Amino acid sequence: MAPLCFYVAGTALGGVAGGLALAWAYRAVNTADAMIGYRRDELEYLGRATARIDDVANYVPARLAAAALVAGAWLVRESAEGAARVLRRDGRRTESPNAGLTMAAMAGALGVTLEKHGHYRLGAGPPPDPAAIDRAMRVARWTAALCVGLAALALVACR
Repeated sequence: MAPLCFYVAGTALGGVAGGLALAWAYRAVNTADAMIGYRRDELEYLGRATARIDDVANYVPARLAAAALVAGAWLVRESAEGAARVLRRDGRRTESPNAGLTMAAMAGALGVTLEKHGHYRLGAGPPPDPAAIDRAMRVARWTAALCVGLAALALVACR
């Protein structure tokens, strides 16, 4: 979702070249966070900086993605109400200010609990089983289609 958001924003500001540049810049920051974020020793300060920049860059896209998951759940007749409820209740239970939002929305949509022992617990149902994974894939596919469609409409509106 985030690269798509940055592409749309960059295209609105500076055409296709601006969209590609902004999406590329986002991916560079995101990759740097994945590679060195919060590392210890000689990369500690650089890692902390990349992690914080990534948190800021993902603030809006993470919230849009969580809202899109609620809509995607509704489209495939999963629990949009559960997705919204668990998103509000559990979305901030992870260390990351952004990561828990989409996980909580999906947990609520499926009526399952997603847990990282000793770190967080999102949702209030049983752990996911293979059927829940299939349902999650259906929600994710429809959510992705919805996001691409909305991005296309935004790009058309910017022209």
